[in-house]
Amino acid sequence: MKSKVIRYRIFAGMVCCLLALSGCKKNPSSSTNQVDSESASSVDSESAPESKKASDDVKSDDSTKPAEDAKKNTADSKSEDKIKNEEDSQDTAGPDKSNKEPVALMDLYNKIAESVTLPEMYFADEDFMLNYYGIDASKLEDYVFASCVDSTSTDSIILIRLKDEASADEVVEGLNMVLEQMSAEMENYNPEANELVKAAEVRRNGKNIDLIIHQDREAILSIIDSAL
Repeated sequence: MKSKVIRYRIFAGMVCCLLALSGCKKNPSSSTNQVDSESASSVDSESAPESKKASDDVKSDDSTKPAEDAKKNTADSKSEDKIKNEEDSQDTAGPDKSNKEPVALMDLYNKIAESVTLPEMYFADEDFMLNYYGIDASKLEDYVFASCVDSTSTDSIILIRLKDEASADEVVEGLNMVLEQMSAEMENYNPEANELVKAAEVRRNGKNIDLIIHQDREAILSIIDSAL
């Protein structure tokens, strides 16, 4: 009887131990699940504002992008209009004569000869210019001294380009003296020719000087002015 009681107590103790062990296993699992649940909840609550912020940033970018694109398109359009206006201004301004190569005076004389009727002309050399006009050719960059071969005519086409404007007064004075001499010679000899001499004058434009004695003088001067 005594041994039965002992075995019963031992069995009861074993049962109590098993129950105690079973309870311990249950509680940690439940605690772990609770911690995991709380952690997940915390993560979700922390990540939610960030997600919302990112969403708001995307919406903000989307809302400002059309405005930025419109501003850029407006600036590009203005730039294109400015370039177009500058090109149009250059087209309508005409050729820039300041950078244009000066026309050769013989080419200019030939253009005059094509436009008006000229008699047979004699072209003076350096010696003739110095002796008759008193002009030193070494001071000239380019020149044409053309006078009618017929001594009864006063037709003359004189085109001069100086090397230095400092000699302009000297050249103008020499040509004026020739005009006075012609007028004195033709006054009684050929009054009609003398009228052309009186109508003529020495013109100067910078380094360019001309003297035109011809019935179509105005037309010739217009050609000269267009070229120079």
